[in-house]
Amino acid sequence: MSRHRPPVVAAALVAGAVVVGTTVAVSAEPEQRVVAAATNVGSIDYVALGSSYAAGPGSPKLLDKGCLRAADNYPHRVASARGLRLTDVSCSSATTANILRTAQRPHATKPQITAVTATTDLVTITIGGNDLRYIGRVADQVCVHRMAAASLVSSRSTPSGCRAGRVPAPEPSAADYVDVERSMVAIVGAVRSRAPRARIVFVDYPPLVDPRAPFCSAVPLIPAEIAETTRVHAGLVAATARAARSSGALLATASTAGAAHTACSSSPWLWGIDTPSAYHLTPAGKAGVARQVLDVLRRAEA
Repeated sequence: MSRHRPPVVAAALVAGAVVVGTTVAVSAEPEQRVVAAATNVGSIDYVALGSSYAAGPGSPKLLDKGCLRAADNYPHRVASARGLRLTDVSCSSATTANILRTAQRPHATKPQITAVTATTDLVTITIGGNDLRYIGRVADQVCVHRMAAASLVSSRSTPSGCRAGRVPAPEPSAADYVDVERSMVAIVGAVRSRAPRARIVFVDYPPLVDPRAPFCSAVPLIPAEIAETTRVHAGLVAATARAARSSGALLATASTAGAAHTACSSSPWLWGIDTPSAYHLTPAGKAGVARQVLDVLRRAEA
């Protein structure tokens, strides 16, 4: 059991799995959708923070079109499974700064951390990928290849989602990983200052590519780019693990569970290139990540 939560709250997390009713309410802030998934006494307040891997773009039912926040993302699945009252402020393209101090305008008027209050019992955090341009770099690399292919066939049309002149960001430096780790630790500190009894769970990123499968039409990178993508993912996962360990937060390792479910696998957790939500979680991926969070909570309560 986490040392930051009294036993009575951990017991309430278990009790919260009994759902007796469902209501939906929208708060005054447009970026905050509050889902009351349980009306029983002692409901648990759950706040979801993070970027697109938490927000879950790609669903036909979006709760926030600006943030591409979906009703079937992993926070909503966790809340539904356990009867939690969810405030989901995750937003596509968010960075650690958008959680800690900078509103992600025009989609939000306040930093995500303001959703955490003294009544918050559980917080999940998926963040860091945009700080390191993890998926943005992949998208740019793929566009470079597609633009080159279009020019070879004298095509006058620009490949979908691409624009001329896109240059992939350089690979992150060691200092970049240190910076994102420090920011993650700062997020935990900010959560604890607002909600001292909250249980905090970092949820890391499932891998997009498999370095043992050097080419895949779903993510058409050359071998050197696949190796780079693998290194960036590994660096992000390691930074998240260090931040969880040093801050005393829990860690859900979607990175491990998703290793057999890359975008190039037969059962992908991530969409490939030719979808509106390329390189982001499929419904199976959202369900898989939710299971990791639920497993971590069960182990913490044991």
